[in-house]
Parts: sequence; C-alpha cells; structure tokens
Amino acid sequence: MTQLPPATVSSVSNCASKTLSGSGRSSTSLNADIVPPSTWGSQDSGRATGGLASSLSPADDTAPRASPETRSVYEFEIPNTLVGLIIGIKGKTIKELCLRTQVRMIIRPHHTSGKLETHQICAVEGSRENINKCLRMTRRRFPAARFPELNLRPVLPPPFPDPPAALYGTRPVQLTLPEGERCRVICSATIDVGHFFLQQPQHPTFNSLQRLDYYMLGVYMQPAGVPDLPRPVDVDKLCVAPAFDGWYRAVTLDYYQEEDEVMVRYVDYGGYGRLPRSDLRQIRTDFMTLPFQAVECYLAHVMPVDGTTKWSDDARELFQILTEGRTLECYVVGYHIDDSRPFVEMFTVDENNRVDRIDCALLDANLAKAWDPSKVRPVLPKSVPPLTNTLLS
Repeated sequence: MTQLPPATVSSVSNCASKTLSGSGRSSTSLNADIVPPSTWGSQDSGRATGGLASSLSPADDTAPRASPETRSVYEFEIPNTLVGLIIGIKGKTIKELCLRTQVRMIIRPHHTSGKLETHQICAVEGSRENINKCLRMTRRRFPAARFPELNLRPVLPPPFPDPPAALYGTRPVQLTLPEGERCRVICSATIDVGHFFLQQPQHPTFNSLQRLDYYMLGVYMQPAGVPDLPRPVDVDKLCVAPAFDGWYRAVTLDYYQEEDEVMVRYVDYGGYGRLPRSDLRQIRTDFMTLPFQAVECYLAHVMPVDGTTKWSDDARELFQILTEGRTLECYVVGYHIDDSRPFVEMFTVDENNRVDRIDCALLDANLAKAWDPSKVRPVLPKSVPPLTNTLLS
C-alpha cells in the first residue's frame, strides 16, 4: 500500500509548476447537447434498426438547430407501413420536412414490446413553434382521411433502463471524491472562486448522465401528464427542475410559503436556483437510481486577498480562465468542519503544457492570500502496514 502524502492544511506549499504530457477538455456542461451519441444518417425505406437513435434525416450539417433556450423533443408513433413513405426515396421527404421547418427528426424502433413489430417512434427535435410547423406539414402530406393510422399524438419515452444494482444501488446516492489520489474532474458550476461543483468524467456512472438528461427532457417537456410538487414543499425532497434547455434532477432546500417559491440545488450539474413551485415536477422512480453526479467543493489553501469572504472580479476571471471547458485534476486535503464539504487542490494545464495549481496561480497574481485552516478537518494519511517476511496471497 502506498503511503499518502501528508495533508497540508496550514500553509501553501509545493506551488511549483510541472510539465505534464497531454491535456483534456470538457465536453459536458449544464447546457450540453442532450441528444445521445449515435451514428446519424438516413434510410430510404423500411424499419429503423440499431440503437436509441438509429435513423435520422437530414444529417447534422444540414439540419438547422433550434436555439438552446427553446429546444424540445416531441415523439409520436409511425406504423411500419408508413415509415418508407415518411422517409422518402433516399430520405427526400424527411429531409424536406426538416429543412423547411428547421427541426431534426429521428426514427427509431418502438420501445414497447407489444408494438415492436408494428410501429416505430419518430422524435422531432427543435423549438416548440418549429415542431408544430413540422407536425402540420406532416399532416398535410399525410391527411387523416387517407392515413387514419397516423395520428401524430404524443407518446412518452420508455422508462429509463434500470442500472445494475451492484453499481448504482437501490436509492439515489451522492458521489464523493476519492481520498489519497488525484482524480480527473470537470468544474460543472461555479458559485465563486472558492466554492464550486465538480463532476468525475471517468466515474463508471458518468456516461449514463447524458442519456438520463435525454429521457427526462422527453418526459418533462410534455405540456401535461407530470404533476408539480404539492404544497407545502418538504425540504430535502428530490424533484425535477427546469434550467437552460432541459429538465434536471434537483433537491429542495427551502420553501418560501408567501411567494410559493422553492430553493433547489441541481444534483447532477451543481448550482442553485429559486423557482416558482409550479415550475417543479415530481420525479419518476426510474429517474432516481443514477447517483448524484455533482460534488460541492471548496478551494483549499487560499482566501480572498482582502481577508473577506468576497472574491474580486479579477480573481473570478482568472479562475474561469483556468477551469472553464477543461478537464482538471483535484486532490482532497480535508473537509469543512461545519458542513463536511471537501476542500480540494485543483490542477490545470496552461497553454505551455505546464501544470498549475489553481490556488498557487491566484497567489502568484496577488488575488488571494493563505487561508485560515481552523475550519478544516484534514485528511489523515493512511497507515502503511508493517513489513513482514510473508508474501500476500
């Protein structure tokens, strides 16, 4: 067993930069693309086969995207007998629908086993206005009098697949940062220079987050069918809250009865929001199994240069430059004695491929000073087992 480096919570040390080969960049944020990864293409007839989104026309480079603030997904059933007509020869019909109404259309196998052999699902992605244009244009192309089997009524997505119980457990859990080693992280939300949320892109559960976002968007963008939170709102209740272009899991922190508003924390991306209670939705049980992905942290070793709790604009700007859009590394040095949130060292790679510790960069720029460690419970080094003459079996 390797002995951990001693926890340093009383002073700033080891701030020298080191060369590191390679660097990573983040691809996930609160307004990340909610369409699950797949091979986009078009088919001119027959059934869609393959994964979640196996048939699309037109391709990414020809389908205009709705603005992130208004993008939605609408799903309806298509009888197998009409799939070829809707796609058209070499994708001509579906491509025209997409280009003229500025949406993206995906045709995939039905998620209900009883309809797997008779129907497929068409998902239309775009602004609500453009989705309605697409549906009206589709109806004109395929009038109800001639095609009564095509009703265009919305269908809900399938339940989110149950994860392996051994991996996720049976109830939501909060991911934690490992002790005694550096781990790769993404700064997914920033409250201030010394207070932020981290995701772990190499955790085995992380790859399921984008798919969860996609499923939740399909459910909660529907105008009806999912109840909001009842009054009064209990504290520490898991719910679903809107943000940017999607719907995300959140935990209630406080309820303001007079305004009928709720303070929430977004558990997968981090950050806080105060929202009308009517904007929050009850969460489906199949969306509760994935561990909460965002870990709330404090920056170790430093505090604002003026000794207050407020960081300067220059410090915030430097922190943003060093963290935004990058894959970082962090190391847990201790925990806050009041709320048990971790204090972490953060490491980033500069334009010369050299490693900077972010607290050291703030100190070097005279934007921070050494902290008061009295609020920190340090991580104690793990003991090294005594040497023996017996090999471990």
